[in-house]
Amino acid sequence: MEYHIYIGFNDSQQREEIVDEGYLKNMMADFFERYQVSFSMLNIKGGYLHNDGWFVTEKTLYINIIGADEKEIEKLAKNLSMFMNQESALIMRNEVSRQYI
Repeated sequence: MEYHIYIGFNDSQQREEIVDEGYLKNMMADFFERYQVSFSMLNIKGGYLHNDGWFVTEKTLYINIIGADEKEIEKLAKNLSMFMNQESALIMRNEVSRQYI
């Protein structure tokens, strides 16, 4: 399986970035290396409608993960959401075949 996690950088209460982008990316790379999980990360811009009706366009971290356990991905996304003080994180899942050449 291939998983995509999207997590915004803006704190949901302060409505601004409170976690440094470089810090988060290094933390995630260390995590994936420790558990030997194949991953890629990209910075993108995303939009999100908060529960209170406020729409935000913000810097977003996109993480692509291949071959991990679904329960672990859900746990990771929940922990990321809490760490970044987000209302939620988006997980997308696709079945893929993979081949390293």
